[in-house]
Amino acid sequence: MDFDLETQDTPFIDRLDEEGKEAIHEASMYIIEELGIQVKHDEAIEYFEEAGATIEDDYLVKADRSLIEEKVEEAPESFTLHARNPENNLEIGGGDTFRAPGYGAPNIRTFEDGRRSSTIEDYEMFMKLAQEEDVINSTGYNVAEPTNVDQEVKHLEMVKRSLEYTDLPVMVSTYGQDRTDPTLEMVGIAVGDRDLSKTYAAGLVNTVPPRTLDKAMTGGLVGLAKEGQAPVVSSFIQAGASGPGTMAGAVALANAENLMGITLTQLINPGNPVVYGVPASNLDMRYGSLSIGSAESALFANVAGTMGRFYGVPSRGGGGLTDSKTVDYQAGFESMLVNGVAELSGVDFILHSAGIIESYSTISPEKFVLDAEALRFLDRFQDGYEINEEMLALDIVESIDPDDHFLGESHTLKYAGKEFLIPEVVDKRSHGDWKGDGEKSAFEMGHDRVQELLDSYSKPELDEETQAELDELYESAKAEVWENA
Repeated sequence: MDFDLETQDTPFIDRLDEEGKEAIHEASMYIIEELGIQVKHDEAIEYFEEAGATIEDDYLVKADRSLIEEKVEEAPESFTLHARNPENNLEIGGGDTFRAPGYGAPNIRTFEDGRRSSTIEDYEMFMKLAQEEDVINSTGYNVAEPTNVDQEVKHLEMVKRSLEYTDLPVMVSTYGQDRTDPTLEMVGIAVGDRDLSKTYAAGLVNTVPPRTLDKAMTGGLVGLAKEGQAPVVSSFIQAGASGPGTMAGAVALANAENLMGITLTQLINPGNPVVYGVPASNLDMRYGSLSIGSAESALFANVAGTMGRFYGVPSRGGGGLTDSKTVDYQAGFESMLVNGVAELSGVDFILHSAGIIESYSTISPEKFVLDAEALRFLDRFQDGYEINEEMLALDIVESIDPDDHFLGESHTLKYAGKEFLIPEVVDKRSHGDWKGDGEKSAFEMGHDRVQELLDSYSKPELDEETQAELDELYESAKAEVWENA
């Protein structure tokens, strides 16, 4: 037999056919053209007005579909997100999946301490874990929201540490242009390109459903677009609360808000990188609580990939999301569902890839490494396998009697260790070995893995001149905050 084949790429899951995508698009055009989107930012309003949009009372913007469709068409299908170590550059929309840790959790849960408020020291720990785990390829931002630093300067504290403790692509603050600008300056210093001639940073720009782009986040979008950096426009709708209590209605509203944000990005800087985000989820109607580890969260992640391809822009959605309060079976299956669907739906940009529990409010280092393990399993599935004469191993099969085994064969020894994924965390041993090692739970095994990674961490040092420049900007930016307070 003369074969030299491999498994085909996994086809994307698209739950919407062409007619369904058009229906969502048409509903969103009705929202934008007839109902309008509130854009609470004076400079952004000027961009829309100059482009021919109608501006009504209370910052309400109504735009013709021709403007929206033209500007969305200008957004690039892919872009390179550069890191201070070029080996860590990512092609967003070009085949690489951006994976960042959790985002925005004010609490942390560890195996040893339980649940408590997160600190800047926790933030540093997660930067080390992000640097060490091979399946995590970005620092993210606000990974563990530090409660022990002054809240007026926490954006400077976090971005500085992202740049010092890793050499991965970074995200910056978007809560107002006054925060975006200095954090972008810090990035420029760290990468040795003060003019930001390439795209080095992304920033999460959340809309405020229903039908609002607020002042602070829109300011962040403006700051990013002016510098050629990448806004991740994301409509975080809670279906049943800030959006309709149906999937279709929530998707149409989220889509309309995203299209307005993408349009604004292109009005500011035509061709600027931008990401289409649908991190939406639903309300659990029994309790009135947000449910991020739901089947609907997975459906919204699929929408992100599907509609991103429909519009020809990179997409953001999904993640290792769960509503579980601890690191348990619920946390595992909910996170794997949403992460897996995002992967198989072709989502390009995933926040909350690792660590999140308790509906975004808590992050766990043990959950972080367990989610990373799950991502390795997904990657192995996506890698597939080869089919050729050597891999079919028919000569080996012929040489083994029906009641024999393949354990001692040189072919097995040569390939099994390469062909099969060797897990880093989860226990595959016999019951006796597991029992003799203390009957450890996944939570405890995660704790051991965290310690191993922290022990092996090596800081990717900045050169002395760059470190001094970064320190100087950090101090001056803090001083400016205090002057304007």
